[in-house]
Amino acid sequence: MFGNRSIFREQARPAVIRESRRAPWLAVSVVCFGAFMGQLDASIVTITFPAMEHTFRASVAEVQWVSLVYLLGLIAMLAPAGRLGDAAGRKLVYLYGFAVFTVASAACGLAPSLGVLVGLRLLQAAGAAMLQSNSVALVTTSAPKHRMRFALGVQAGAQSVGLALGPTLGGLLTSTVGWRAVYWVNVPVGVAALVAGRYLLPRTRQFSPREKFDWPGTLLLVAWTSALLLVLSVASGLALPAGLTALLAAIGVAGGIAFVRREIRARHPLIPVWLLRSAPVAFALIGAACGYLTLFGPLILIPQLLGHGPGGEARTGLLLSALPIGFGVAALFGDAVLPKTWGDRPRGFTGAALTCAVMCSAIFTPVTQPTVVAQLALAGLGLGIFVPANNTVIMRAAADSSASLLGGLVNMARGIGTTLGISLMALALHVGSRGKSGHGYAESAQARPAFILLAVVSAVAAAIALASRAQGRLSGSGRRIRQVHIAEGNLAQEVVGQEQIGPEMADIVSRLRRAMRRAARAADPALGLSVAQLELLSCMAEHPGVRPSQLARLLRLAPSSVATLLNGLQSAGFVRRTPGGDAGGAGDRRTVSLDLSEEGAAAVTRWHRVNEDIIQAALATLPERDQAALRDAAPALRELTVSIDALAD
Repeated sequence: MFGNRSIFREQARPAVIRESRRAPWLAVSVVCFGAFMGQLDASIVTITFPAMEHTFRASVAEVQWVSLVYLLGLIAMLAPAGRLGDAAGRKLVYLYGFAVFTVASAACGLAPSLGVLVGLRLLQAAGAAMLQSNSVALVTTSAPKHRMRFALGVQAGAQSVGLALGPTLGGLLTSTVGWRAVYWVNVPVGVAALVAGRYLLPRTRQFSPREKFDWPGTLLLVAWTSALLLVLSVASGLALPAGLTALLAAIGVAGGIAFVRREIRARHPLIPVWLLRSAPVAFALIGAACGYLTLFGPLILIPQLLGHGPGGEARTGLLLSALPIGFGVAALFGDAVLPKTWGDRPRGFTGAALTCAVMCSAIFTPVTQPTVVAQLALAGLGLGIFVPANNTVIMRAAADSSASLLGGLVNMARGIGTTLGISLMALALHVGSRGKSGHGYAESAQARPAFILLAVVSAVAAAIALASRAQGRLSGSGRRIRQVHIAEGNLAQEVVGQEQIGPEMADIVSRLRRAMRRAARAADPALGLSVAQLELLSCMAEHPGVRPSQLARLLRLAPSSVATLLNGLQSAGFVRRTPGGDAGGAGDRRTVSLDLSEEGAAAVTRWHRVNEDIIQAALATLPERDQAALRDAAPALRELTVSIDALAD
């Protein structure tokens, strides 16, 4: 990112950081910068709505588009940014995301009108998409596998700090300097994160092949979601002609249907339909949207209830901090308090059920400062338990090479939930205020529809956690399942169902392996390389800077065999060796690091592309029924490969 090297390549961390035992957590700490900044921006903007209503002489239905256009842009660009991160490098995309977000934030603070501010927020969303689509992937690929839930909890804690500080800082800035200052807060944080990311984030180890992007699907997604959100804004008080509103409703419904059909039929869909065929993943993504709707709903609701009058922004900001503080406490310390035997789904149900109970109590409790603080803190505790557990269920569903794709889906679900939280809170307040006198939404009864909605949504999240748990128990019913247990170094098989599938599956895997090696040999004979050499080059592409001894362990080959292969590849110009030791390069031979030359990288890309074409052509010869069966089996096959690797290690 800095220096004379290419600005389109990821740069390695300094050796002292790369080899440190704390390296994974240093990387997680950098991701926390982005998590903090994203949630700070999300929560700090909501507190400025009353001030912007006054500055631009606009209604809440109009001002809410400062947040809605940002979220729409985020939802539309998360998937392409995730694909770009998987293919080009997550560190590279993440750092450029920081740069775009920081510059756009500074520009937002100078916007002369509401329309210009809305446009600049779209640019800010592009940077945020580059950050958020790769943040979860950077955490899950950096942290040790057995500490993944804790690492995601740390990231959620950083989000909660941003959420907690946002209302307080936003209220103070809006009451003193003015609402424009809330955008300038991102600038110093963004600059610090750029420097830290350059030196602390690891380079991407596993890349996915570059694919064509579904731009028609993206345009359809933006069109139908924007149309339906405009219809919701009209229902919330936005003044639009009745004919235009009817047209927008028709566009929203028709566009939604067209989008679903497009995603099912597209070869490279915007939303990977094969992932959504996994019931636990689909349930968990819906749960993520419900969780963030419940989280952001009060951030819109409470300022409209208590944020008017002298000093209202500062006072309301302090009150709102109770929600993200509770969220952060639960996210950071939930593992230490909850029973160790609980998995992700019981934790998710407990958190969602607690939040639902709080929202039900809020329906019948007057909206006052003391009651709001207690309710928000308890709701935050529930959501801080639910969200990390729910996200862990999603991120464990695929291999590391697709981590950004899954992370993009998580953040897309979060964007959908936040968007609905803003729109539905405005609608619920508008419904509650009909026929009422007085200023704004000051009466508690006017907030009752909003709290009813939040209670229903959190109940849905709890039901999803229960349904996912049942799905996990029943997914093997009526099927032949092989469960492998490791006890005292021995493997024991427990057969569930009528027939053991171990030998049958072993034969299938063996045949598939032979077929893949034949495809590898046939992929590109013009290279003149053996399959072993191509596999070695491919492994080096996934692990830049790897040492020969590490390469031998990764490929499970003898060091002498790896040395022979490397000598041939270096002579052919496919591999570069970088000596370790002192500046003169006369260091220990064991510290030599290996990288692909341009010819080596081109050979790997060429081999993977032709190999993929062979596999695609073979799949195309299968009947549609068999293709559908393979798509449905993809999550289970992924889990099988992970288990095989774990046992082989």
